Amino acid sequence: MYTKPQNLEKARDTVSENVTVRPLEASQLWVRDTGPIIVKNLSDDSRAGLSLSFNYWGDKLESQGDEQVASGILNDMGVEAFTAGFRAEGGGFEVDGQGTLLATESAIINTNRNPGLSKSDIEAQFKIYLGIDKTIWLRGIKGYEMTDYHIDALARFISPGKVLLGRIPETADKVLVEAYQEARETLESATDASGNQIEIIEVAEPHPKELRGEHFFETVASYANYLLVNGGIIIPRFGVGKADDDALELFKRCFPDREVVQVDINTVPKLGGGIHCSTQQVPLI
Repeated sequence: MYTKPQNLEKARDTVSENVTVRPLEASQLWVRDTGPIIVKNLSDDSRAGLSLSFNYWGDKLESQGDEQVASGILNDMGVEAFTAGFRAEGGGFEVDGQGTLLATESAIINTNRNPGLSKSDIEAQFKIYLGIDKTIWLRGIKGYEMTDYHIDALARFISPGKVLLGRIPETADKVLVEAYQEARETLESATDASGNQIEIIEVAEPHPKELRGEHFFETVASYANYLLVNGGIIIPRFGVGKADDDALELFKRCFPDREVVQVDINTVPKLGGGIHCSTQQVPLI
């Protein structure tokens, strides 16, 4: 776990002794986007770290040093670092572990990240750096919010060939409802890298205004923004009653071999993200 140097002792006091807390200069909570992607180096089966050249979601904010987070973490880990041939954030794409990648065009095929690169150019880079054979593109929404509509709050792979899709409430903004509908239509006709038809499982998402306290435009209330951990899965509980309970039961059915833990969160969604956005796993290879 990383925290600002001035918060080091306080952070250590709030977690168990099983958690190692390390200092790291950063202004953003969203290490999914600022941090490195850990990949397998095919030359010797070792771990390698991939920097995605974070630029504050398409230069939407002034630099505060977070573009150095990925290299700082990799240096601390002692892992060889590489810079990808495309610019993105970790929340901007989802992989199934067997050669298929899921992403929104709005967050990657965008001049604020990858000027001059075509869809085929970017797919070629996915192949080089992530070992991807097939990319399923959802349209997304450019400019609606900070991330240009990251995939990790919309659709995630439960397993190869099976996608969890967040069903946007009909009372949400029209552009969000339309983006969800287009995503479903695309997935219904999509196949993965192995040629398997994509199976869609929907989870009903709450309207952000249902969360307790003050409502903010950037609020992200997404059950799809879960985190897989060893033997388990951590999902959000937004304090919205039946929707929370229904989501818990759905995840138990989708992940029968994992312990499903639901965690109350209220402030993090109002900052514009969730559990997946604020974490980044480091696989043991």
